[in-house]
Amino acid sequence: MIWPRTATWRTKTSAKHIPCLTDVVTMPIVSISLSEENLKVLDKVQKAHALSGRSEAVRVCLRSAEAEVKDRESLSGEVEGVLIMVHSSHDSSGLDDIRHAYQEAVATQIHSHLKDHKCLEVFIIRGQARIVQEMIANFQRDDTIDYVKFVQS
Repeated sequence: MIWPRTATWRTKTSAKHIPCLTDVVTMPIVSISLSEENLKVLDKVQKAHALSGRSEAVRVCLRSAEAEVKDRESLSGEVEGVLIMVHSSHDSSGLDDIRHAYQEAVATQIHSHLKDHKCLEVFIIRGQARIVQEMIANFQRDDTIDYVKFVQS
């Protein structure tokens, strides 16, 4: 962020220079399409982080996603960890297809039924980083999976 000017905050004993929040350089406007569910999530993020608007909530989400991408890109060599997923119990065909495609990397799978017709999947993963990265990306692309998190051991 570029701060073109500073404001002066004066106390009885000193003057401190702080950036003027109203002087932030403008950002490009980007139009995106979101489902009603996406909007609910975005508004929830905005409220949870006490953010001033949806644009700020999008930026918070992008920083989080960027950190996750960096973590995934940093995987190398033989990787071991836990992959946690939550999905609707009504449709797991996509999940099953992905799991079967990468079965050589799945050491253990635990399935548990949750409330509200959801299921929890916990995988112990062992494999080459490239394979694990592909597998995680495929799970994250699947719209039937609500949550995907990989924790490297």
